Amino acid sequence: MKKVKVKSSTERIVIDNFGQISIDDKRVFPYEYCSQIYNFNNNNKVIEKGLGIGKLKLPSSNSLPFEEIEIDTSALTANSLSKVMHFKQYFLNEDSTVHRLLLYADDKKLYLHQMFENSNNFNWLYELSFECEPVVLAYKKNGLDSILISAEDKLVVWTTNSLPYELTNVPIITSMCIYDDVLYCTIKGESHKIWYTADLNPETIGVESSTTKYVSLSDERGACRKIIAFKENLYVFRDYGISRISTYTKDTPTYNQVYLSDSKIYANTVVVCGDVVIFMTRDGLYKFNGTTVSKIQSIPTKLIADINDYAVATNMQDKYYLALKLDFKDNNQILCEQQADYKNNALIVIDLQNYNFEILRGVDIKNMLALKADSVEKIVVTFNSKDKDKLGEITNDGKYFEQELYKFYSSNYLVEQDMVGCTIKKFVIDASAKVNIKLISDQTSVNFTTYTDGINEFQTIIPCKKFKFEISSNQNNPTIRHIELEYVKRK
Repeated sequence: MKKVKVKSSTERIVIDNFGQISIDDKRVFPYEYCSQIYNFNNNNKVIEKGLGIGKLKLPSSNSLPFEEIEIDTSALTANSLSKVMHFKQYFLNEDSTVHRLLLYADDKKLYLHQMFENSNNFNWLYELSFECEPVVLAYKKNGLDSILISAEDKLVVWTTNSLPYELTNVPIITSMCIYDDVLYCTIKGESHKIWYTADLNPETIGVESSTTKYVSLSDERGACRKIIAFKENLYVFRDYGISRISTYTKDTPTYNQVYLSDSKIYANTVVVCGDVVIFMTRDGLYKFNGTTVSKIQSIPTKLIADINDYAVATNMQDKYYLALKLDFKDNNQILCEQQADYKNNALIVIDLQNYNFEILRGVDIKNMLALKADSVEKIVVTFNSKDKDKLGEITNDGKYFEQELYKFYSSNYLVEQDMVGCTIKKFVIDASAKVNIKLISDQTSVNFTTYTDGINEFQTIIPCKKFKFEISSNQNNPTIRHIELEYVKRK
């Protein structure tokens, strides 16, 4: 933003870099900062189309050239798709890796899709079913790719060259992690204990023996919710803190406390992102480097809803993806917000290089999978309410299943301490598609619509003490490159 004096009492605001965002409360708002933005992207210094969601498409093969085919779930008996998981198995005899997607749905069945086989459907996997959404862990045992699938009623083990088999006489595992060939986990009903087994045998969890024991973490930090391996250490994220498990000796691990939080930590937002762990509390978003915790200041904390028990997150390509509930403090109802039962209503994508972010509003995401399989790198999503029978993927086309998203940008109010009042005289915008502009003052509001690709100039007379502007559009690929706003000051 540049401020240019035209005459002795005339000022012109020139904005040709929209890349700055500050949503913190201030007594006097810097005019160049926006107060709210969603379904627009401003990370390239212009305002342009942002994130979107489309139907999940996967390559027909893992060799070039290939086409992407739309994954079809219409034949399933489920009404709601809950969670997608990725499992890869290496077969030594064929010297090949098979990539599979596992899908859990509300009919309690576990479905399988084999990738790169020119197929677009899911099939019920060995008639496996679970009473609730399972927790999964991929690992290697004896050099073979394996996966543990744990839910309320059973634990399933699936190892390469073997059929999946069920374990029914084991505790319910709620979180698990393998570190240095030891399986660590928490079990239902014992939320202050970390169980571990040195022989990677899940059948022994819950019963002490020479190879299976537990560490008790009883203190004010609350229940153990998620175990992660990070920077050659094991960490337990709890309701109100972080504990480090010492694994120098597998026989007698101990723990110490590294962080105590004033606000509840949402366990499903805890994600290892390279050299930091990102997580959300009721107080905002934080990063943990293994020793200290610091708040990510650029994120719009004041928009985060008071309760976010359904928030989930994942990581891909130096970006942190967070689905959550935001309070936009307006009367708009975008997509899922028109339904009474929505759990989340936004996706925030954070660039971990500079902590710029983008907000996709109106999507009720239930779960996300960061899918990396040969040529494929994409975020697969399921939904809580609207479109809960669909599988989607994150896109950059500014659409929601081919529907143009409503896009919105608002500046902060211009308030100058030495100004008694002003009169707005002219508004100029350089835009590539039809956009709506609303000039808002403490006295009135005026609406304009651009119809020309390029410079649009609007003359007006609005006396006021402060003002701001809003830009909105539901068009394909609108780009705003430049804005000028001229006003006469009164002192």
